[in-house]
Amino acid sequence: MAAAIAYSTLIGTGAPHHHTLIDDGRAFGGGGSSRFTVTVDPAHTEIRLTRRLDAAVARQTATVTVDGSLAAVWQPLHGESQGWKEQSVVLPAALTAGRSRLTITNTFVSSALDFNEFAYFVDQKVGGAWSRADTVDIGPNHPDSEAAHRYRIANQTWYGTRHLRHLK
Repeated sequence: MAAAIAYSTLIGTGAPHHHTLIDDGRAFGGGGSSRFTVTVDPAHTEIRLTRRLDAAVARQTATVTVDGSLAAVWQPLHGESQGWKEQSVVLPAALTAGRSRLTITNTFVSSALDFNEFAYFVDQKVGGAWSRADTVDIGPNHPDSEAAHRYRIANQTWYGTRHLRHLK
């Protein structure tokens, strides 16, 4: 089943444009994790992993490993009014250099509720230029993306759809 991600623009008189996004995702709690595999160009010199999350859940913290080695930590954000946020981490070149396939694992550390994820964007720097290497679209409406990326979740606490405004 393919599901579209919908963008819309709400225009108010004299107010800035607010973009809303409808997306589906999943969340995991204490003792939980998610894992997926992405592909990148082995000639990359830098990899940036970006997560789309529902920012209303405060203090979401998780470790990030690449093929079992600690690579980064998703730092806690203060709870914001309900809305999307994108958060990025840079993966150490020592863990990714020369590789074309990376297995990423996010492991719960703490949160006001749980750790949610709607999409992951993998950007790579090759020859000095940034490009999108891969996108992992997570959620019950994206079984093809989850299967293609070997997505797995442990201790799932939520799955479903959110219709939120995009926070800058």
